[in-house]
Amino acid sequence: MGFVVLICDDDPDIRSVMRRTLRGYEIVEAGSPREALDAMKTRQFDAVVSDYSMDSDADGLDLLQLVKVQQPSTIRFLVTANRDIDVVVRAVNEGAVHRYFLKPWNDEKLRSALEILLHSRGGS
Repeated sequence: MGFVVLICDDDPDIRSVMRRTLRGYEIVEAGSPREALDAMKTRQFDAVVSDYSMDSDADGLDLLQLVKVQQPSTIRFLVTANRDIDVVVRAVNEGAVHRYFLKPWNDEKLRSALEILLHSRGGS
């Protein structure tokens, strides 16, 4: 599988767990939206999986909106412990995310959703 996935979360333990969930993919980690955007300057990603709440000036949804503009074919997943319905509504209404997962996520569901989307994009 030649897919490259960017994981953005300010918690290194969560990035580590997500890396395990997505074993088999090439993983690039970012600890903040700024780091993620810097990584996007140098390469194209097949998917970005971002936490919603981070200790930074931007949240994961802001990041995924920028990903949508800069790399529109990139699959965008939002993962969050935030059960606030407004976050979900904003994510869906703004079209910034393909899928939304609550922490703790189900490994199988997250993996299979990602695989289906990656393979249905066509061309890859």
